[in-house]
Amino acid sequence: MSRPRLWGFRLSPYTGKARAAFLEKGVEVDLVEIHPARRPPRLRELNPVGRVPVLELGDDLALRESSVICEWLEDRYPDPPLWPDDPDTRAWARGWARYVDDVTVASFFLGMNKLAFGLAQDDPPDMVEKLHRRVPKSWPVLEQALLVHDGPWLAGEQFTYADLSAMPLAVRIPEWVPALGPDPDTAPRAAAWLEALRRRPSVVAIDQRGERLPE
Repeated sequence: MSRPRLWGFRLSPYTGKARAAFLEKGVEVDLVEIHPARRPPRLRELNPVGRVPVLELGDDLALRESSVICEWLEDRYPDPPLWPDDPDTRAWARGWARYVDDVTVASFFLGMNKLAFGLAQDDPPDMVEKLHRRVPKSWPVLEQALLVHDGPWLAGEQFTYADLSAMPLAVRIPEWVPALGPDPDTAPRAAAWLEALRRRPSVVAIDQRGERLPE
């Protein structure tokens, strides 16, 4: 394999995060586009749970989960750095990357997934509303986090993976459910943060389509 292959689909936020990371690093990667409802058997061989993104490196080596892929990118291609040099600030930023992934992004996109494809059998009827109520509750939390280092980004002047985690959210909330976005009057830093993410050149990765596999 001449270049790594990144498996995913356009509307997956974690695929978008990984694709944007490659653009931020200036590293070439081949994009493989799957249909989320018709996942090919090869994906199960690469990732037993069938989730994307998956980075296929050849020789039966595959990396699973967007955060692991980003860490691999940082180790292999350290310039430009997307984690702070200072260990304390780096650990702090990693914690906020996890918060963005697991709370804000997961709540929004899981709600949209259930809205599009239906509720699970054990979901309550208001499951989408429950998930989406968590999104605006996270803006005051992120507003305070953005105050800590007094910069446009979570770690201050340096753009990091903590910010990159929110890029799919920054793009999709205005398109799909604008009411869930931060209020500029009560969360001005969070609103400006999302707007700054929408202006980064790597934002084009969120709507990238990879090479479609034959079905």
